[in-house]
Amino acid sequence: MKPIQTNKILDSTILLVKKLDSKVTEIGYNAGAINILSKDDIDAIIPLEELQLIEIFTDNSISIEKNKLIDYIGQKVKLEINTGEISNYFETLEDFIAGNKFECKLTDFFIADIDYRENISENNIISNYKSNLQLIIFLKEIAENKKVSSNEIELFFYKSGKGVDIKINYELQQLGEFSALINSEFKRQLLEPFNGEDKKQLFINELINFLEKNGKSYTKLILGWDNLISNYNKSYSLFLSGFSFEKIKTSSNEHFQKLVDRIYESIGKVANYIFGIPIGYILLLNNFDFTGVLLIKNCILLILGFIFLILIWFVLFKNIDESIQAIKEDIVDFIKKIENVSELESIKEKLEKLRDKEIKKQQSKLSLVKFLTIVIYGMIVLIFFWVYIDKSIFI
Repeated sequence: MKPIQTNKILDSTILLVKKLDSKVTEIGYNAGAINILSKDDIDAIIPLEELQLIEIFTDNSISIEKNKLIDYIGQKVKLEINTGEISNYFETLEDFIAGNKFECKLTDFFIADIDYRENISENNIISNYKSNLQLIIFLKEIAENKKVSSNEIELFFYKSGKGVDIKINYELQQLGEFSALINSEFKRQLLEPFNGEDKKQLFINELINFLEKNGKSYTKLILGWDNLISNYNKSYSLFLSGFSFEKIKTSSNEHFQKLVDRIYESIGKVANYIFGIPIGYILLLNNFDFTGVLLIKNCILLILGFIFLILIWFVLFKNIDESIQAIKEDIVDFIKKIENVSELESIKEKLEKLRDKEIKKQQSKLSLVKFLTIVIYGMIVLIFFWVYIDKSIFI
């Protein structure tokens, strides 16, 4: 029969097993008597009977059908419960550990011999067990390679040409001594895709040193966990006080300089357009026939000027405007990253100055170029119509 795992079934099983008098426990079965059958007992029996997980008998060992149970309210009945088919019911803590040694996917379960119900009861051994699982998961995540079998996990760690392996295994009796905790924030910091890489490698180095010094024993690792964390924190403090801060500062300065270069590159483009666009239109005007004789030529030049205007506005100006906005967003993002780092306050102030002053200057210059472009093209249109009207009057 396929194992059953539902909260309702577990609730019913726990209620009935606890009420059994003269209980006999065998592998996968609990048998005993309920001296006074109640309506609540029947409500618990029926879902188990529907799944063929229970048998009901009279005091004379005569089988009782579920639809006849109501006739036995207030009387003594015998039950035989097939607890072995209920996947989240465990007779002993040892059974539970054996089936969930390195991972527990159950969200609800009951362990009879310690009267423990998940999410309801408290138990020091179970707390140690859960902490142990979190540690195993963490070690698997930072290991270079791993081999997993039903009764053992072997993890491999490498750093700077050195390698060490550790076999993870433990017994129920050892859980009482296991008190190693893996802080969720500490774990998050080491497993961050980018920022945590240095911390992760530093921790792995300390882990390898610990295992080489104390033996490749998981039990010794657990018992010496606080010492390992202490060594890591000392190493990380030295790391931060040394080249780590210089690396951060240098990286920030380099990023700041790149932003400055991008801003002045955009400013250079705007400055070129301030001179380049008028020159382009002047060249266009030089080809105008101010006598009005070559009217078609003037029309073509006017159309070319309009095309030139469209290209400038919707290609050149748009690109520069998008570039300015992108730089502004980069500055804002970078300020957010370093706003809580007091040592980088000077860089933050420079970035704010770039955002509040230099970017606005850039945008003002771009607006000036846009205005001049419209004015110059407007002058060309006026000249065209002046020549046309002049010719029409005096022709």
